[in-house]
Amino acid sequence: MSESHSTTPHLVRAEEDRISSRRIVAVGIASLVIFFLASLAATRMMVRDRAALLPEGPPPAPAEVGQAKIGIVEQQLFERARTGPEWKAEQLRRLDGWGWVDRREGLARIPVDRAMDLVVQGERP
Repeated sequence: MSESHSTTPHLVRAEEDRISSRRIVAVGIASLVIFFLASLAATRMMVRDRAALLPEGPPPAPAEVGQAKIGIVEQQLFERARTGPEWKAEQLRRLDGWGWVDRREGLARIPVDRAMDLVVQGERP
């Protein structure tokens, strides 16, 4: 058994480093088209679902005159914010005290304990 060995070395050549610009552009354009079509489909589904959930349309915007809130976020200066122990103490004083809610209409505030006793007795305060 004899093997033949050549004395000339085999040259191994690497493939050229080429990037096909056309292929990159085609993939980019295809991605943009798919994104556009998906966005269009999502928008149509949202409009359809909104129409099904709100047949009369969106609710009216609240009156802006004198409104201290935007959405659910209270808009006031931190220095004027009434929170913490002082606010809680004031609320407890109001629950336990007497006072007028609207004097012209004859609406008064009574202590909550007294109001519960009246309800138990069958009276409506």
